[in-house]
Amino acid sequence: MGAEKILIALVRDGEWTIKPDGTIWRQSRRIGNRHDGSSLLIPCATERAERLLPTGYLMVRAMRNGVRTNGLAHRLVWQHAHGDIPDGMQINHRNGIKDDNRPENLELASATDQAKHAHGSGLIDQTGQRNPSAKLSDRQVAQIRNAYQQGGYTMEQLGQRFGVSFQAISKIVRGKRRPKQGGPVAGDDLRHCVCEQDEATGRFIGKRVAGRLLDGVEHNGMPEVAHG
Repeated sequence: MGAEKILIALVRDGEWTIKPDGTIWRQSRRIGNRHDGSSLLIPCATERAERLLPTGYLMVRAMRNGVRTNGLAHRLVWQHAHGDIPDGMQINHRNGIKDDNRPENLELASATDQAKHAHGSGLIDQTGQRNPSAKLSDRQVAQIRNAYQQGGYTMEQLGQRFGVSFQAISKIVRGKRRPKQGGPVAGDDLRHCVCEQDEATGRFIGKRVAGRLLDGVEHNGMPEVAHG
């Protein structure tokens, strides 16, 4: 018999009780003596059967035939209310509180559904430097924005200093990328931080990138290729 079936049997046999709020209770016993001098266990009080794990979930355990059996309380509560858990499915807490095992707070979910729920409800935060693909720390993002506001750096220089493209710098200082991180967000016209400016005419001198200039002038011609 599987561990969870052993624990469910304790409920069905009346040794444990699951209340409407999802808490699990058992009857504690003390050792007494019969008239003939033999020992017996005397029920004396009820106590919570769960204990809190570091993960935030509640665990239950019992000793049966000299073997200790462990299980997760929320899975036991769901099975008590609905029956066996289908293969490949898990039990999700709707409100994200892992020790809130009220039956109405529990639902069947696949591993994918659980991950979507955690991200969509903010229970898992992979923004900023927590994202495995992040190249910059939150501190570096704030440094970039402060350096841009104070002047003295082009985006290209900031990109070289922090090891990213100047396009990434542009999105960071405008708040289009990493919006939750600190540092002042810039205005819309950022050409002066990407391009050089002609002192005489005031015109921005663009850089050629992917067939166009960053000052907005399109260059659709094929580049000349040296032969030889």
